[in-house]
Amino acid sequence: MKLRTLFTLILLLYSAAFSVPAFAVSSIDFKLTGVSGDIEDNIDSYLSTIAVPKGNNYSFFESKVRKNIVDSIQVFGFYTPEITLNLTLDDDELLVFIDIKLGQRVKLANVNIQIDGEAADDPMFLTLLSTKPLISGANLSHQNYDKFKADITKLAIERGYFDGKWLKSEVRVSVKKHRADIDLIFDSKERYVFGESVLSNQTKSASIISELATFKEGQEFESNLVSEYSLALFNSRYFQSASVAPDLNARKDGQVPIIITVINHPSNTYEVGVGYLSDVGVRGSLGWKKPWINNRGDSISADFEYSTVQQELTLNYDIPIEDPITNIAKIQLGFQRKDNQDTDSKLFTLQLQRQFELESKWLRTWFIKVEQEDFTQGSQVGSSLMILPGVSFARTKQRGGVDPYWGNQQLFSVETASKYWGADTDMLKVQSRTKYLRSIDRTHFFTGRFDLGAIYVDEIESVPASMRFFAGGSQSIRGYDYETVTPTDDAGAYIGGRYLTVGSLEYGYQFAEKWRIGIFADAGTSTNDFSEPVSVGVGTGIRWLTPIGPVKLDFAVPVKSDTDNKYTFHLYIGPEM
Repeated sequence: MKLRTLFTLILLLYSAAFSVPAFAVSSIDFKLTGVSGDIEDNIDSYLSTIAVPKGNNYSFFESKVRKNIVDSIQVFGFYTPEITLNLTLDDDELLVFIDIKLGQRVKLANVNIQIDGEAADDPMFLTLLSTKPLISGANLSHQNYDKFKADITKLAIERGYFDGKWLKSEVRVSVKKHRADIDLIFDSKERYVFGESVLSNQTKSASIISELATFKEGQEFESNLVSEYSLALFNSRYFQSASVAPDLNARKDGQVPIIITVINHPSNTYEVGVGYLSDVGVRGSLGWKKPWINNRGDSISADFEYSTVQQELTLNYDIPIEDPITNIAKIQLGFQRKDNQDTDSKLFTLQLQRQFELESKWLRTWFIKVEQEDFTQGSQVGSSLMILPGVSFARTKQRGGVDPYWGNQQLFSVETASKYWGADTDMLKVQSRTKYLRSIDRTHFFTGRFDLGAIYVDEIESVPASMRFFAGGSQSIRGYDYETVTPTDDAGAYIGGRYLTVGSLEYGYQFAEKWRIGIFADAGTSTNDFSEPVSVGVGTGIRWLTPIGPVKLDFAVPVKSDTDNKYTFHLYIGPEM
């Protein structure tokens, strides 16, 4: 026993002294040749899941690498690749050199795709089948197969074939012949229709919810109508949250009930805003809204805006007609006090509106305004009563939420006054504002704005001060004080113009996730006879992108100005569109 123990000890010492030591590997670097593009990316994805080998046992590691490569390549229809591996240690990093010869690609031979049940005649399924990527003679792609199968399943759910099932779905590959056969047979069963819509919670808004419905009981199911219904409820200003969903567990007799859940907005909501502009000083706003007055859905709101040159109070009473989002009547009362430069005005307004969204998504508003104004404009002191029927069209389209990267905004309005119905003068006023926003790679932003207006009247002095055109300021021509670009009388006092032409071009560059810098040029005029030179302002600004919209700080200078101002700056918060 002593001799055997001694022999074992000697053997252990010999093994420790002369065996190859195990190197600890801390990282792996795979270097691929022979492939590129999507195939290389997919191989990299598969290899990234392989753990660092432990000890000297590289045989298992190599087999794992080969298996992952084969699996990643077969997705694209390559079943007979040649793979060469070379492993090298560089300190504690394992370098794995891999050369791949893809070999011959498997082609599709027999492709059998069949839709049974009511979906066989569904136009949406016929369209999907007409665009199928699985065609005899094409290269085998398991990605295309999986996606097309998933598209059929998804479309079945979207179209109400809730009992549909796959009778057969398989890919049979002959590696020897480099060919594959596909069988996809789907039985859609019957198509469900909308059943009863059920409110999951008690709410006084039942009539509003019913009016906003995008489908009727007994209508064939479409998931996009469910989504539109949910969005309509959310956008209706009545609900803090809203969801519409089919109750699949309760479906029977070809009908699926719809569960509607809403949470009303608080009884009263408030909004506060503040800003500063060098031409008008501190600006503030306070808004109040009571979204529910009665079960019909009437609402009331009030807005107060203050600056050193203008104060305005507006009360609104909204009455839903058929659709509380796109079809409403509005009663509006307003008071405006302005004391700016050579303008001193007090304006009282009563306005009746009828708003309706057209199929083209334009919001059309018929209105009639009664305005009583006492004003001093330059050396003119006047008082007027205007009864102004008119119509406006407005549309805003954008992508990107509170910080859009693409958008269009248009507003056109026409209003008229006549002595025949009690106004102090005969007049026609037309006005438009158009704004475009485009971006490249969401890094370079280009914005264009154009404001046009005209008042057709014998004498501009017969038009009250609040209706005349003035330019200049943060929303007009930056670099000029608020409403200082306008005709003047013989004493040099501002009198306002009958025509307005203003344009703006701006370029923005996003240099950080939440920061953007911009340069801009604004130009235009307010005039009575176009004898005045065009006023031009240029400048630069910084934008801080926040969840409530960009915070914008602009510095602008007039290219040529008769005033003593050398620059203006504007700080404000709000969306681009």
